[in-house]
Amino acid sequence: MADKKMAKLKSKLGCISTLFTCFNPSKKKSRKEKKNAVDIDNVEKLDKLEKLDIINEQTTLEKHIEKRPISPNIGSCGSVTSARSGRSSVFFETNEGTDDQWYQEVNSFDSFVTHEIDGQFFFSAKDDPKISQEAFEGIHLYPPIPTVVVDSAPTTPVTTTNMKTLLRSYQYGEEDVQQLQQNKDATEKAGLALEHQAQRLMSITEKQDANEIFDCTNVLLEELKIPGVVSEKGFPGALTEEELEAVKRFQSELKSRDPIYSEIVRSFSVVEKEAYSLCRWLRARKFDVDAVFEMLDEAKEHYEKAKKHDFYPNLEESLGFSRDVFLSQYPEVYSGNARNGCPVMYTKLGSIQPEGIKCLVLVEDADRFFWNGNMHGYTDRLEEGRRINPNFLRTENITVYDLEGVSRSQVNSDTLDMVKVGAKVMSCFPETLHCLLIINAPSWFGLVWSVVRKLIDARTASKIEVFTSSKKGFARMRDLIDNSQIPSDYGGTGPSLAQAASGVVSATPRSASNPQDRNKVVVLNKVMHLKNRQEKSKDFTLEECQTMTVTIYTRCKNGAKASIIREGSESPMIEKDVVGEEEDKPYSMVLGEVKGPGNFEVRLKSISGPGVFLTLGKV
Repeated sequence: MADKKMAKLKSKLGCISTLFTCFNPSKKKSRKEKKNAVDIDNVEKLDKLEKLDIINEQTTLEKHIEKRPISPNIGSCGSVTSARSGRSSVFFETNEGTDDQWYQEVNSFDSFVTHEIDGQFFFSAKDDPKISQEAFEGIHLYPPIPTVVVDSAPTTPVTTTNMKTLLRSYQYGEEDVQQLQQNKDATEKAGLALEHQAQRLMSITEKQDANEIFDCTNVLLEELKIPGVVSEKGFPGALTEEELEAVKRFQSELKSRDPIYSEIVRSFSVVEKEAYSLCRWLRARKFDVDAVFEMLDEAKEHYEKAKKHDFYPNLEESLGFSRDVFLSQYPEVYSGNARNGCPVMYTKLGSIQPEGIKCLVLVEDADRFFWNGNMHGYTDRLEEGRRINPNFLRTENITVYDLEGVSRSQVNSDTLDMVKVGAKVMSCFPETLHCLLIINAPSWFGLVWSVVRKLIDARTASKIEVFTSSKKGFARMRDLIDNSQIPSDYGGTGPSLAQAASGVVSATPRSASNPQDRNKVVVLNKVMHLKNRQEKSKDFTLEECQTMTVTIYTRCKNGAKASIIREGSESPMIEKDVVGEEEDKPYSMVLGEVKGPGNFEVRLKSISGPGVFLTLGKV
């Protein structure tokens, strides 16, 4: 029994020594040593210096944990081989009954405060060879700190005609040296915390439960509450001399290269000054000008294609249906502004209907929605933020992903194809995400994340906060957003997301499609899968003075017979054949208008062969 306890203790100590070598910033190690954890069972294979390092660390920690009893329900320990290096590393898979008091004991030391969840996640994280360590490096250089107030404007307006105005030294002069150092230390510590947040999120697996995911975010928020002034780097008015030189080179090369590059960088020139657009692109690649032009090379093709169509200013004309119809299947809606001025976008992932989207549009044409939103709608949102507070200078938004009702079946190729379409468009607009709140995350969120993480970079991951509890998620929303700006769907006093989607409360008149639809809301939304000759129906109720327009969308050429029947009546009020002209090409048919009050039924019967039909009703 004593031998077993000692073996478990050694496993713990091996993990702790790894934490020191991998996560402790005060202990300088090579990149190779950071990547590879130390296997205590193979310690005799290390050279004498490495042995001495580990023994010293274990001796120090052993003094603090030797009095702690070892939990009998502790999980399994072993080793996993790194595909990157071929060396083994100690791992420890925690079970539900993990000795939490032991963690608390270890985390009572100052050196573990910042890394306590890194320690916990090290025990259960898998060594994923698909995610390189380099992907996480450098986030602490430009930490994306979520702010709850509008940034203070530089003392002197920044302008590229006088490049010195972009310097921190020019804006603030001879500040107190000690205060500057405190600010720098606090910012670097916050950046390191965010880098670890990215590491934690990028290593989440399906096996990790909801509590672990939430704890990951909870500790991050605690880590960001650092004494001193934590400020983001890389913004105009806060640059170093080295960063300013990168801005000058970037501006100069834009003038000498293909003009399309300059257009992409200045996409938001209506509301974004040149200094801010240049720095926004440079922050995305840590002020590495060559790396920024690599990004522009990738974005050029997508941008030029959309530019030929003026980025689809009339969405209904481009897609064949209005914005709110698309939003009924892909609910991504802007509503209100955050305390710091950022527009807030809500995406209800549980309400995304991939089959419904396919009834509306070909996947390759869906990018028109994203281009329209960014080039003809987003600037209006930013203008609204500037109108509320002239000091709001960011070109960023806060995004809320609501995972309530998300099923595993929604994580399929159709959904991912849509995500990829949006990602291609967003490659032209880097550093526009201020932070992302994921609320109502299910216990199997790790499965979703293991797929999504392949489509984002580590810096984006560092901006993500995950909440499995709706109560805690809503509380975080209220930290960032005033209650009057939060939709009624989430307990705020703002308009509902359905109203925002319909355009009733839209602040973006240029992005509106048909003005006649601006007072109509989608209330009937049903996707029907029909087999050959099969019949299905959907009931709906209309109140006094309500009139509903019912439309059928599909890509099934053979179509179906569609009818609307009032309750208590044997014969249909409306009856039509919904038949297409081309195979697998989306089309629509307005079935007709129905006036209330009363209970009604819309019924579809397949004419020949299987098909998917989207039935929408606007009131």
